[in-house]
Amino acid sequence: MDRNRIKTHIRGFDEAIGGGFPEGYVVLVSGAPGTMKSSLAFSILYQNALREGKKGAYFTLEQSKDLLLEHMASMGMADAKAWENLVLLDMGNIRKNLNYLQGRGTWLELFKMYCNNVMKQDTLSCLVVDSLEVLETMAKMQDRRSELYFLFEWLRDLGPLTLLISEQPLDPPGSRQPEEAYLADGIVQLEMHAASDLYVQRRVRVVKLRATRHETGYYALTYDDGGLEVARAVSGPG
Repeated sequence: MDRNRIKTHIRGFDEAIGGGFPEGYVVLVSGAPGTMKSSLAFSILYQNALREGKKGAYFTLEQSKDLLLEHMASMGMADAKAWENLVLLDMGNIRKNLNYLQGRGTWLELFKMYCNNVMKQDTLSCLVVDSLEVLETMAKMQDRRSELYFLFEWLRDLGPLTLLISEQPLDPPGSRQPEEAYLADGIVQLEMHAASDLYVQRRVRVVKLRATRHETGYYALTYDDGGLEVARAVSGPG
């Protein structure tokens, strides 16, 4: 099936992934704290809303809505035109009322209900879930692999490109990867690389992206007022 592709609008990145991420895929955005996972995912939503009028939704499960907006505004992502096509849902407020929610279905069912409600209001092109670890904790998964499998299948059936943020960095090549690495249609890995004794560089690479010819090498990730940009890293991961 030839899928529509959602551009990232990150300078230099779409060319590396065949023109964008395929619609309907679940893509894991993985990395340690400070690697700009949330910024990268939000930027894709924001730029698609601003430049193409595409609908997007960002579900934050831990960081407050106000803090997220403040951070993105500091990166120049605060154009009112974009917000005509964006939904930002603060699921953290729901977490504070879990006792009230007891007996009203599981937390995961509640999350799915909100996703479905947003989709009914507007057909989304892209959905961001921040983060997988919080979603998993609140859902109290007993059989992790099985429940993650059904969650990923449900997200695919939902329709939009889903960017699923993970705080868990991938293990080194050759070691056993977590279940989500096998279940995801794509993996974008972000890292901090010590380029010298005094300088740390953010890097990004596409570990996998199904049905796509893509670059697998490291790119330096930077941003300015014009948005995010990638360029070939000049040395290995170190």
